[in-house]
Amino acid sequence: MKYLPSPQRGLTLIELMVALAIFAVLGVLSYRGLAEVATSRTHLEAGFERWRAIGRSMQRIDTDLQQVVSPAASATGLPSEGSALAAPGMILGRTASGGPELQFLRLDDARGVRRVGFRLVDGRLEWLRWSGREALGQPSVDPLLDGVRGMRWRFLLDNVRTDAWPPADRRSLLPDAIILELDLADVGTLTRLIALR
Repeated sequence: MKYLPSPQRGLTLIELMVALAIFAVLGVLSYRGLAEVATSRTHLEAGFERWRAIGRSMQRIDTDLQQVVSPAASATGLPSEGSALAAPGMILGRTASGGPELQFLRLDDARGVRRVGFRLVDGRLEWLRWSGREALGQPSVDPLLDGVRGMRWRFLLDNVRTDAWPPADRRSLLPDAIILELDLADVGTLTRLIALR
């Protein structure tokens, strides 16, 4: 009687190759999934940072405009002598590059009444601060927000909306409210109504 060896138990080369291929596909899918999660997280963080920058800019504008005072105000914010001769307290003009620039007087803890402003230059919203009431010399300039395609200031006085300020006949008058429209490249147009009284 001849002894026949029993067939070997185990994986054939084809079965081993199929198993390796399945594990390779699962590994690639897992890697791609983790890469997508990391990319999504990066995009979300960039979006959150953009909205934080927009919020900080709007807060700065709100804070300054809520402290606006009449040009007739003294360093304490109360009416002063010679108020009829006061220069305009709020002026809407244009920068050299054609962007809008709003200047106004606001109460300042350290300096009493101080001139501040906001302007749009080359797609950047900037915050301007002068050392005193008048726009003499170069202001301190701080960038607030990039990616601004357009900015529009509108004024409400006695329920009438106007695009220019101050009115020719009432230069020392302040509006009841200001409407700010910011056209942002990545967000669209944001509109903010800021009540001054």
